[in-house]
Amino acid sequence: MTESKDSPVDVYYDMEIAEICQHFSKSRNTVDKAVAKLVKDYPNAGYKYKNPQTRRITIKAEGVEKLSHYFRKKKNEISTVEVELRYENEKLKAIIEEKEKSEQQIEELYKQRLAAELERSRQTFLLENKTKDEKIKQLTEESQEKDDEIQKLKDEMESIHAKHDSLVETKTELEKDNQELIENKEELEKNNQSLLMHKQELESENQKLKEATSNLDVVKQQLEEAQKKQEEYNSKSLFYRLFHKI
Repeated sequence: MTESKDSPVDVYYDMEIAEICQHFSKSRNTVDKAVAKLVKDYPNAGYKYKNPQTRRITIKAEGVEKLSHYFRKKKNEISTVEVELRYENEKLKAIIEEKEKSEQQIEELYKQRLAAELERSRQTFLLENKTKDEKIKQLTEESQEKDDEIQKLKDEMESIHAKHDSLVETKTELEKDNQELIENKEELEKNNQSLLMHKQELESENQKLKEATSNLDVVKQQLEEAQKKQEEYNSKSLFYRLFHKI
């Protein structure tokens, strides 16, 4: 690559976007706009393409040379890219002016709507004042009705309080009765426990009596057998005595 102060930059190799920014000492935004203009001015030249080796967007040498014409400027001469930037700035200014006009229109519409709302409120206020006396009369009557209803509610509340006091007393008595029932229940449980122990003792005594009765039955049976033997012996003894006398 060769370069002089008064001659165009001659480039004989492809350059990536970052290299173009560094080479011309331009920002990425400026270079992107210049590349967009290059593609627009030379749509079929193929200056911009994706390098299959680096997989990055690169510009062919001839395209970079065209970019140098965009960026080059002499004394009192404005570069093509700067013209594009100024054009973009003018467009932006026009958009801002349009926005300001829209804001002014919106503000004017808001003022008109606010004035209409105020007028509507004023008319409503006048209409309400026109029937003020009627409303006051109606409100007075309604207030009297409300007072009557309030008095009725007070009477009902007093009746409810009286019933509540009565219920509280009844509840206290029921709690007392419940406490007594609990105490009686505890006493009954104690008595029941005592009866259970007494029952167990009686069952033990009953078992002993059964055993004693069983023993008595055995003794009775033995006595009956002994008595039977005694009777047999006495019978035989009498027979022997009679036979001996004969």
